[in-house]
Amino acid sequence: MNQKEQRAKYLMKNTAIFAIGSIATKLISFFLVPLYTNALTTEQYGTADLVTTICTVLAPIIILNISEGVMRFALDKDADYIKIMSIGISVFFIAIFVGLLIIPVAAVFPSVSEYATYIYFYTIMLAGSQLFLCYLRGKELLTRYAVGNIIQTFSIAILNIIFLLYQGQGLKGYFKAYIYASLITMIYAMIVGNVKEVFCNPRFEKKLTIEMIEYSIVLIPNTFMWWIMNSSDRLMVTAMIGASANGIYAVSYKVPSLVSTFTGIFNQAWGYSAIHENESEDRDQYSNSVYKGLVAASVIVGAGLLFIMKPFLRFYVETSYYGAWKYTPYLIIGNVFMTMGTFLASSYTVNKDSKGFLFSAITGALINIILNYFLIPIMGVSGAACSTFFSYIVVFIYRVIDTRKYIKINVLNKKHMIAYVILILSAFFMFIDGILSEVLLFIGVIAEIIIFNDVWSVILKRIVHGRKLKR
Repeated sequence: MNQKEQRAKYLMKNTAIFAIGSIATKLISFFLVPLYTNALTTEQYGTADLVTTICTVLAPIIILNISEGVMRFALDKDADYIKIMSIGISVFFIAIFVGLLIIPVAAVFPSVSEYATYIYFYTIMLAGSQLFLCYLRGKELLTRYAVGNIIQTFSIAILNIIFLLYQGQGLKGYFKAYIYASLITMIYAMIVGNVKEVFCNPRFEKKLTIEMIEYSIVLIPNTFMWWIMNSSDRLMVTAMIGASANGIYAVSYKVPSLVSTFTGIFNQAWGYSAIHENESEDRDQYSNSVYKGLVAASVIVGAGLLFIMKPFLRFYVETSYYGAWKYTPYLIIGNVFMTMGTFLASSYTVNKDSKGFLFSAITGALINIILNYFLIPIMGVSGAACSTFFSYIVVFIYRVIDTRKYIKINVLNKKHMIAYVILILSAFFMFIDGILSEVLLFIGVIAEIIIFNDVWSVILKRIVHGRKLKR
């Protein structure tokens, strides 16, 4: 097997593993939305989305984002897993006690005060599950990692069916499901990751501790800024318009996230390939070929989602949530550009440049907050969606420029530019009434497929060739 085939096999193997875990979890979450929209009012769903969003950002902060440090340092060729995880677990135990401050702080805010205790427990359990799952990723136990994600999502589904559908516990049942599911996932990851060897024989190294914390701690404001860019619009919609409007907006996020889900699967796998290929002579050429394929996949998926969005939402959600389609075009296109930005950010991971993550996130967060402040009062929820769209594009442009010190990706490819224009035009077509809209959107999908015909023809040839070899 030559180098080219080895590269492809390694990348596709990791992509397949992440695909199994990510697609399964996303599909389960996707099909839970009708349960949520039937069991919870728009206001309750808005509150649920707000609380889970808060916990999602608090989890890495209270644990100093050490999960990311554990994963990255464990990927080094000479990594000492015992030392690395000893540091991670120590930080986690400290976080359990420091995190108690969450309860009195959350109690001050009327919108979430009733659920202060739930916020604490979910934040801690989420931080723990992330830490031990990242340990699996760092040891390249990717199949076990994927299974862990499936277990977490499946547990959420089962527990929500019990607590919401059968017991009618409302929001408290919703939060219980997330807490217990994270606990189950954490226990699973500890067992399959053989963490008992760390507990039995912990080892520490001052230099490594400092390096890991320095790398991880820079990612704390990055995480916060990323949260602002992705979630400040929901907070501001809730504050300026109300929880009911945020409930509808939260639904609009679900389908566009499929773009980043499918392409994010690939980007996760690519991170491992990028580290392995960092010292190869044809690194830039190989990265550009992969980038081209990712652009093709993301714009076609994006165009396809624009085409099916309105008819799909008619039966997917309750009538009161159908208006969410108006906000999806901005979010779909934004996710496409963020996909490209995430690919470029692999250079930061390879070079342990957490500051690159931070400064690009700060830029996007500031743009998002400023635009939200001015656009939401004028455009309502659409203003929030527009703000997210522009902040994603700004991050993409920032990383295009900044990552050139590490790797040179040809982002000004003529085909790519044409594909982006068609995608943006398709977004406008959604707002046309009647059959004309569907026809134009369908043409947009076909046009994207034709533009990247060379990409798909190569993939098909390889598949056919592989089958012939097997025979």
